Amino acid sequence: MLVNPDKLRAILCVTLVSLAISGNAFAQIYNSPDLGRKPVATHPQDYKPLGIRAGAFMLHPGVQLGMQWTDNVFYANRLLKSDVIYHVRPYVTAQSTWSRHSLNISAAADFAFYDKYSERNYDDYFFGLSGRVDVKNRSYFSYSADYMNLHEDLNNRTSEQGIEPTRYDFYGGRIGYDHSFNRLSVGAFYGLNWLKYDNVVGFGGQIIDNQDRNRKAASYGLRAGYQFAVDKQVFVAYEGYSIDYEEKFDRNGYDRSGDGYRINGGFNLSITGRLQGDIYASYYHRNFDDPRLPTASGWLIGGGAGLQWNPTDLTAVYFSIESGLQETTERNSTSFVQQIGAIRVDHELTRDIQLNAFASYGINTYDKIDPILPDARDKDKLMRLGVGASWFINRHAYLNASYSYSDFNSSVPRDDYKSNNFWLLLGLEY
Repeated sequence: MLVNPDKLRAILCVTLVSLAISGNAFAQIYNSPDLGRKPVATHPQDYKPLGIRAGAFMLHPGVQLGMQWTDNVFYANRLLKSDVIYHVRPYVTAQSTWSRHSLNISAAADFAFYDKYSERNYDDYFFGLSGRVDVKNRSYFSYSADYMNLHEDLNNRTSEQGIEPTRYDFYGGRIGYDHSFNRLSVGAFYGLNWLKYDNVVGFGGQIIDNQDRNRKAASYGLRAGYQFAVDKQVFVAYEGYSIDYEEKFDRNGYDRSGDGYRINGGFNLSITGRLQGDIYASYYHRNFDDPRLPTASGWLIGGGAGLQWNPTDLTAVYFSIESGLQETTERNSTSFVQQIGAIRVDHELTRDIQLNAFASYGINTYDKIDPILPDARDKDKLMRLGVGASWFINRHAYLNASYSYSDFNSSVPRDDYKSNNFWLLLGLEY
């Protein structure tokens, strides 16, 4: 499946800026598979930052200062090592206030410093812009562009990791056009993005060559929806794509370039203003240029969903299902299907205290290459649970404390791990 920059942008905002709730196509790379990484879903009305007016834009600068304790730095199944990690996460967003058209700009970073194992330190950066150009009352162009310099951690089991985190760059853009004909709406888009990986030194002193993971992806799509009720719509979407790897053959001698498509069909709904979101079914198909690699295709069980339920004015429940075909250069697999379900509950205990809890469960199912080796990766499962609390001091500051538990199970012997993480975080925003 392609990297969707809109969903990728949402993931990075959750992880770096805490501004959004979403995530799919990059989840296996950046390891942001759930809603629980975000300490504050929404600020209470009396504690929302007002921002700074700068001409036709509203600016929201801020920083998060965090301290994380983990009992399993290396995501190992034995001889666990603990550490304290200090985070500095500055960010700024700018939104236009024009009556027509729109432009949104965001920049963020995450500087992480390990107390004992400084070789795991990392600096992540994100810059993105998005907007729309209104053409007519029912028509508009949309656009987006992103650049990100990120890292992979040792919990990424789909590629070989080294002593230091694997660095990679993502950059790309997307344009689209949407038009509504009364109840019928149609849209189209075209996107390009690139992934570039750095080489790293392995734990045995060898150089891990990641250049066979570099690739360019082009995508295009069509969407049609029909509004059969005031707050309900049925839709179908088609996305085609092509993937070109920079190197003709990967480290295992396979040509993984190729093309494919995905079809989604489902409903977008709102019920009494309390429940809103979408739910859909998906079918995928992926061809490879190498005739030795079998075609990957099938229905995605559960498809996808993104729902928000507000049982009361003080409680919000977020539910999501994300699924898709993911790329890999793992020697025994052509690709893998990733499916993640997550739920998060936020409750406003008092006007200045917010509680949250989350749970997520993800499964990676690998499409294996014949002949199937005894140690071939078949299926990975990850369960995460967590709770947290936030105290809003005023409009510009809040404190957050949280705990999360991860349990990873794999078909590969001795690849399982468990980890406990505690967070203390001070958020400052103007």
